[in-house]
Amino acid sequence: MDIDLKQIRSLADLAIKKGLAEITVQEGDKSITVKLPLGNSAGGSAAQPVITTASAAEVPVALPVAESAPAKGGKKAASAADDSKHHKITSPMVGTFYNAPSPDSPAFVKVGDKISKGQTLCIIEAMKMMNELESDIAGTVVKILVDDAQPVEFGQTIMLVDPS
Repeated sequence: MDIDLKQIRSLADLAIKKGLAEITVQEGDKSITVKLPLGNSAGGSAAQPVITTASAAEVPVALPVAESAPAKGGKKAASAADDSKHHKITSPMVGTFYNAPSPDSPAFVKVGDKISKGQTLCIIEAMKMMNELESDIAGTVVKILVDDAQPVEFGQTIMLVDPS
């Protein structure tokens, strides 16, 4: 089976763009699977997708991954030590983060807002389904780490909350 590297590159780019962990294309008896590691949107290192074909050959392809953008009007995290005392609100799924119910509505929460347990913090859109993310803790929103309409990964930290 001939391996078309351009096709593999475009599949990997599509998987990253759509926030997919895995994508498979089958043509007749031939198939190509591109698997990306979870957290491929977290900045720093390049993602190393694993490509498999019907013959089970693996071809690693290095792809650059953009660093996560800081929240609007905010700065990048000063240090991990500052954030360790805060509760992390993480994405329960791969999808698109929305901080308001509609583009012309106010945000569910802003930095400095007091929140209660069960309060809606944002919406994660996955497969055209709008999923409200509720707070699992009461406290004050310290940081919002994701911009509106930005893709998020499963387990990615979205917000930091000071529980005190």
